[in-house]
Amino acid sequence: MSIVEFPSLDAEVAFLRGLNAVVRMADDILEDCLERGLDLDAAVDVFLTQCARLVHASAGFVCLRGTAGPVLTRVLGQLSVDVFEAASWKGPQRLPDGRMLFCAPLALGKLELGTLGLVVEGCFDDGGRLVMKLVEAIGDQLDNAVLAFLSLTDGRSVLERLDDIAPVDDPVTGPRGRIGRYELVTPLGTGGMAQVLVARTRGPEGLGRLVALKRILPHLSSDPTIVKQFLDEARIGLRLSHPNLVTFYDFGESQGAYYLVMELVRGVDFDRLLKTTKPSPDVTVAIVVQALHGLHAAHLARGEDGAPLHLVHRDLSPHNLMVGFDGRVKVLDFGVAKARAQRTVTLPGIVKGKPLYMSPEQARGQRLDARSDLFSMGLILYEAFTGVRAFDRGDELESMHAICDDRLSRPSSISLSMWEVMEVALSKHPEHRFTNALQMAEALVEACPPARDGEVGRLMATHFPERLRGFERLERVHLSSGSSASTSPAPTRQRVAAPDRTGR
Repeated sequence: MSIVEFPSLDAEVAFLRGLNAVVRMADDILEDCLERGLDLDAAVDVFLTQCARLVHASAGFVCLRGTAGPVLTRVLGQLSVDVFEAASWKGPQRLPDGRMLFCAPLALGKLELGTLGLVVEGCFDDGGRLVMKLVEAIGDQLDNAVLAFLSLTDGRSVLERLDDIAPVDDPVTGPRGRIGRYELVTPLGTGGMAQVLVARTRGPEGLGRLVALKRILPHLSSDPTIVKQFLDEARIGLRLSHPNLVTFYDFGESQGAYYLVMELVRGVDFDRLLKTTKPSPDVTVAIVVQALHGLHAAHLARGEDGAPLHLVHRDLSPHNLMVGFDGRVKVLDFGVAKARAQRTVTLPGIVKGKPLYMSPEQARGQRLDARSDLFSMGLILYEAFTGVRAFDRGDELESMHAICDDRLSRPSSISLSMWEVMEVALSKHPEHRFTNALQMAEALVEACPPARDGEVGRLMATHFPERLRGFERLERVHLSSGSSASTSPAPTRQRVAAPDRTGR
């Protein structure tokens, strides 16, 4: 093992803190997935996302290989390269867009299991050597977690056991893990504090529906701040009802962990759409107007006592706007101020995240009302029309200063009537903005008549056909398995007792 030389004591402390966090997290994720009957893909999904947050990585991947090729591939963010090509790389690699991809082999001795890659932005005086060491250490923990997972499940040799998890034609039928009364199907995505999985309910005669189940990440489930935030999200979500807001169905606790059940939005977030194509002005307006209608309903929401809740989203971005294949737009995560729960490592050269959608009053830490969300929507609109983030200065503090102080000039790509709407939304002082989200939506419609839902849906189907086919396949299998459930018993899953540790 090579000796790691640190440029400073702070860098050494950050490295060791990050390594310790990865070890604890790998243990918690493995134990949780075994206890709840979750598959390895759910464990890898959480591990990849949390490790990416740890080093401020904007993208990443894990590719596990069996005897004949890849058997499990999880991709986070926009890689800008083919994942299967990148899976053959080792060490730091400069990408065409200037970012650095750090690739670490996953291996047990001479046995190659696959590759872990994390994309980190920054300028590295040492060529990224220190970051590469941390990524290699993260890969070592993933090696051990995969081996422990496989050793506690049926199989033969390690690679043959990996073969057993290769995708099959039917991702829904067969024994699955459960949380509460919900049968888990497949991971949908992981964020800072929770994982979302596709799940299904089972009622009389096998009737039920596919839903999105959100659960607190295992290594955060004992954090009282996270639990309180999750409970607040449940209380708020169950009070909201509007076609442009995600519908909450259920909330519960199972085996000491809380979960939320929401409608499964069949679509892609607006950020991914903008990275894939530049929508026409009428499609962009259609998406933003729908989001504003959802915001307006949430801003007017009242509690059980009839008193206004005064909800403010606080974290609006293109990621929070889901555009469905039916042309409908849903606002996600309303009323939840994102906790930066996952501790991060700041090694030399790494660029941290940037708060690019804040209002000036939020950047200054002042009291917020619904008009703060309108400023954020103005920034989303500007990005959709120009392809750039309005106040991105490449540095967190400088970007916040720009939000508070800098003025924007009209780009030639934006019509005068549309710019007049943006100028009002992006006023530095809340009292100069639109009175409410509905007023902003009406101004947008007058400036540019929006496209119909069908046109938005066709655009989504054109650019994300694989995603659409995936949802359609889930629906078909769910319906067919539900119709046969009344004639055959539901499958059972052999439980495996989780050890106190991973066995390392």
